[in-house]
Amino acid sequence: MKTTFDILTILYKALDGSALKSAISGGIHKLSRPTGSKVEDVVINSLPITGGQLQRGTANVNIYVPDKETGHDRGPDTLRMATLSQIALTAIQDHYSQTYAFWVVNQHDFAEPETRTHYVNLRIDYRFFPTF
Repeated sequence: MKTTFDILTILYKALDGSALKSAISGGIHKLSRPTGSKVEDVVINSLPITGGQLQRGTANVNIYVPDKETGHDRGPDTLRMATLSQIALTAIQDHYSQTYAFWVVNQHDFAEPETRTHYVNLRIDYRFFPTF
């Protein structure tokens, strides 16, 4: 049986070996963002995975981008968010092997006012196939 840690490892390898790693000012992390980070980070986490022969699950890739100064205020850096999202999408779109497949199912943006950050959430469905 596969676990949520298997999908974290697969996604981490896909992103760590891509242009996204050098494009961000921070790092690629599993499960949580470093406390107090003020740079661009990517965090991978997973929701529960089913048991059985054909296992199904969902993972998240969150791309954090610090807000930018806009005159007398701060706001989301939507251009940077869009750029990093596209790089990530290129790295993780439609991956297949004999033992698994994963693909992006949706994207949404969120604000984190307490850290003056916005992040892009890429939701990814995956399947693990039985090996005989």
